[in-house]
Amino acid sequence: MIWQRADDLRGYLRDAVLPELKYGSDSPDLPPPGHKSHRNTLSTRFRKYRHLTAIHYLGPSFDEIVNEWISARLPAKAAGFQDEDQRSGETLTVPSARRFKINTAVPAPVTDSTRLWTWVHHFPLRTIQRVLHLIFPKIQGWNFVSDDSGTDNDADIYKEFYFTDTRNPPSPEIRFNSVVVICQPPWVLSDEDIWQFTELKSLPMDNVPLRAKERLWAKLWDTCVRRQSTYFVVTSYQQWVFGAFSRGFTNAFVSPPMVAQSCDPTVIHAAIYWLASALAVKDGYVPPYVPEPVDYVMGDIPVPPHDSNDDIATIIDSLSSWTGKSEEPASSAHAAEVIPALGSERGVSGEVSDWAPMPYVRPRDLIATKRMVEQWRQTLPGCDDVQVAEESSPPSLQDFDRLYGGDFWSDDPDDAACTVSSDHTQIGETKGHWLTRFSFLCTQ
Repeated sequence: MIWQRADDLRGYLRDAVLPELKYGSDSPDLPPPGHKSHRNTLSTRFRKYRHLTAIHYLGPSFDEIVNEWISARLPAKAAGFQDEDQRSGETLTVPSARRFKINTAVPAPVTDSTRLWTWVHHFPLRTIQRVLHLIFPKIQGWNFVSDDSGTDNDADIYKEFYFTDTRNPPSPEIRFNSVVVICQPPWVLSDEDIWQFTELKSLPMDNVPLRAKERLWAKLWDTCVRRQSTYFVVTSYQQWVFGAFSRGFTNAFVSPPMVAQSCDPTVIHAAIYWLASALAVKDGYVPPYVPEPVDYVMGDIPVPPHDSNDDIATIIDSLSSWTGKSEEPASSAHAAEVIPALGSERGVSGEVSDWAPMPYVRPRDLIATKRMVEQWRQTLPGCDDVQVAEESSPPSLQDFDRLYGGDFWSDDPDDAACTVSSDHTQIGETKGHWLTRFSFLCTQ
């Protein structure tokens, strides 16, 4: 008996695993397993306003969350629809168990990025779109479209698809519920590259040359800010990552990479869950609240310009043996305190290690800081009589206990009293409690 896939949608999706990608004889060579490609020459460069200060790894519990949602939300009985919409021509294309009839042509083997984009659209995106329309008939106007404007300097290695409402003019609500899908070829975004992409902790806040994974995060941030869409997917077809930005785009949350042939859940399962979450479907994923500047939350973010190919000269190489762990800790207004520890982290060699704690920040030198504060006070009106203090022995612990009630020397490495950043972080500025406290000390 041949089943229509829509007759048992849950059964069809259970075995709907993406076909193995076929390469042509003249396709670019893939990097060896465990190595970076060194071909990710995105033209993205440093931008001062690009405030991605914390990237949070969702961990292995992501699979469990997807499976629970699929079990609860996917219809178990006949959906009442045909596999193919005769009017629009959309259909389910990913092969499944033999009892389900498959009527789809296989795209030509991949020899370049254009053919890879065809594979990504033909199998996963067309099937995801059809399943969402079967489950949620009210979103028939929401479809995948591709950016073919020709304005991107990285068009050969960076393809943007966009899931959005194609029947109505763009509005803030539609943009917010839309999803950006970014694709790079596997010979550019290797398995190791995508692992390191998910393990990055933040983007640099200083004007330094960006590494490959930082350039990808920067370009993804730019794309989502232009679209004003917080949910995104990054894929090489061989690997899939699902993520979302906070409302003000200062924090990001990413799943572990999922291989194309994953079975429990499948890539189709995870994508359906993620796009439904963006559409605010019940029990979908919602990024945790994190403190952010009000103007960013309200959408007052500069529209990123397209970078020029002239910026490629600033790109630096990185070693394949590097572990992929960024030096920059999550630092956005104690955002880590509101993110639950959901899992463990994978190193480049495949071993699993505990999530790295917030590093200890050494307190400033007391004498040097005191002298700096007093020099600054000399520049203030009415403070011409202030003299810079001569060097002397530093205050004793008893002095600090007397002045600050014994809480200055905290054992908490994230306590603002022993760092240079305030717990009321203002993005792009470095000011902290040490200035106020040492100013007070200098008056004693």
